[in-house]
Amino acid sequence: MIRFSFPLIMAVLILLSLSFSGAGCSSQPDVVLASDIPTVPDMEQRLGYEIKRRKGELVGGRFIFVGPILHMNELVESIDSKFTSYGWSTERSTWLFPRSELVFTKDDRRVLVVLDADQLEPAMSRAVYKVSLADPGTDDGTSTTQDESKSSSD
Repeated sequence: MIRFSFPLIMAVLILLSLSFSGAGCSSQPDVVLASDIPTVPDMEQRLGYEIKRRKGELVGGRFIFVGPILHMNELVESIDSKFTSYGWSTERSTWLFPRSELVFTKDDRRVLVVLDADQLEPAMSRAVYKVSLADPGTDDGTSTTQDESKSSSD
């Protein structure tokens, strides 16, 4: 009986250790696609598209994060702190509830961060990053130049 229970116990211990080691691998990265753009604290990245790189540097794309927004001011301060620690400058910060917008710039790049708090289900709130090359003629980061439109279709 001891021989039978020992392999069973070992099998259970191995399965438990594998499940615990797998749980540690599911943590979210600190930056978007190994770049210098920090992720949203306590949110999970769900989607990334229209991704553009220039010599390995992330210069374009849209990224959607989902997670709780319980206190907008704390989240905005946390995002601002993370971006500035990576060398980004805060160009604009509009704190409202349920929607806030922040714009960060670094060299010739810009990141527009839009935070939308879901008032019915706070855990399903969203954050959207719009990464683009900075265009001095715009202040919202949403328009693209004709050259950028051409390069995205190539």
